[in-house]
Amino acid sequence: MTNPRNTWREPRPAALHCVAASGMTLGEAMDAGGLSGGCALLTAPSAYHVARVTEGGCVTRTGPVDLSTVYEARAFTPKAELRWVEAGYAVLLAEDENLLAGSSWERLEPIRAVDTMDTRYLVWGTLKDADVGWATLASARIGTLAVPLPTAVPLSVVSRGRIRLVTREYVVVDREHGNAHVAEERLLGFELYDLEGAI
Repeated sequence: MTNPRNTWREPRPAALHCVAASGMTLGEAMDAGGLSGGCALLTAPSAYHVARVTEGGCVTRTGPVDLSTVYEARAFTPKAELRWVEAGYAVLLAEDENLLAGSSWERLEPIRAVDTMDTRYLVWGTLKDADVGWATLASARIGTLAVPLPTAVPLSVVSRGRIRLVTREYVVVDREHGNAHVAEERLLGFELYDLEGAI
């Protein structure tokens, strides 16, 4: 008898390549990372921004973000992720080594994963509004939050939809004990999730 809920699958090994640099502004790091069109999570003293990366900066649904106030950032596309802190330290991660920044960045030891798992996290709030490239989530606890989306949201989904943050986990095996664990998680993007079933 077979188990219809059997979720076993073949492992998907991958190498996660990393480069690092110091003494960079957030704008310089984003330009070097080639992340235009991606998403960014930006932490500033007075606000937390969910933004879209553009050439030369980041924009929210209401306009440009002043990057000089940001003290921590994660910018990402399905292919690469940039992590930056106010001290000017930046790390760029990608499975495709050719996507990594130029020779001025220091190459770090790649993470050799025996498997990768794509995971999803529900973003707080329900879908209240959507237009080209943006969705607005709302909840009594946090108010409203605009999130950039790569695709348009069908009007039939607006009343029951949610947004998920998609990530990829990199599983490695401890050489001494043989235990497997998630060594790294890379952000990939936001996606629409229909409560009636995945879209």
